[in-house]
Amino acid sequence: MTEKGSFQKQVSGNLLKMEAMPQFAVERLWLTFYLCGPPERLKLVAERLAADGWQNTGDWEGAFLYPKVQVERTVSAIVSVALSVQALCDSFTVDLLHIDADTSPDVRRSQFVTLYVSDR
Repeated sequence: MTEKGSFQKQVSGNLLKMEAMPQFAVERLWLTFYLCGPPERLKLVAERLAADGWQNTGDWEGAFLYPKVQVERTVSAIVSVALSVQALCDSFTVDLLHIDADTSPDVRRSQFVTLYVSDR
């Protein structure tokens, strides 16, 4: 299955599961991307995402980065962002491990549902 097909299938199925969860009855979701790679590569990815207005892009010194962005709660919007992040990660040889939908950008009070898990 192509990456786009994998994103669409998983996101569609998981958005349907969220229909029964009142905390996700919103028009826009916060997405958290779980990225993994060498710090020097994560730094480059973080800089690009920060320039586009992403949050949580400053902690790239370890092997993981968890950037967040708010998007429309539709399969097409989520897949579009996922494909652009995947292309960015591919260009810097960084792995996109999975994507969560969050109720808040604040991890201490946010609830989440996993929308996508990489099969790599």
